[in-house]
Amino acid sequence: MYIYICIVLFVTILPIDWTLDLKSKYHSSIEYSYGNIKPFNDLLLGRTGSVKEIILNIIMTIPFGFLYSFLKQHITLIKIIKSIFLFSLSIELIQLLMTIFLLNHRSFDVTDLITNTIGGILGYYI
Repeated sequence: MYIYICIVLFVTILPIDWTLDLKSKYHSSIEYSYGNIKPFNDLLLGRTGSVKEIILNIIMTIPFGFLYSFLKQHITLIKIIKSIFLFSLSIELIQLLMTIFLLNHRSFDVTDLITNTIGGILGYYI
């Protein structure tokens, strides 16, 4: 479980942009935002890669639901949902904080919370 968590943190948080080139961050043509609070907004807008991202988020958290339910033999679905949601929320909040402090281009996305939770539930049932 620890190895799995380290891999997820590595994939979701790294790489970190340590250059802190403020001029290029603020004067580039890329629009930086802190996040998305509309569920499945990218999918509804037809953005490229949105389906792939949803599928990858689900796949990424299937092991969490499986491993956590394996470690905690008598765990209920509600506890799995709470655990995976809090794990996913932690990742999203770290990404948000990193974006606010200009260390990264990651951002908070409510769709990730939903799809990660779905993946954890699937892992629980597996």
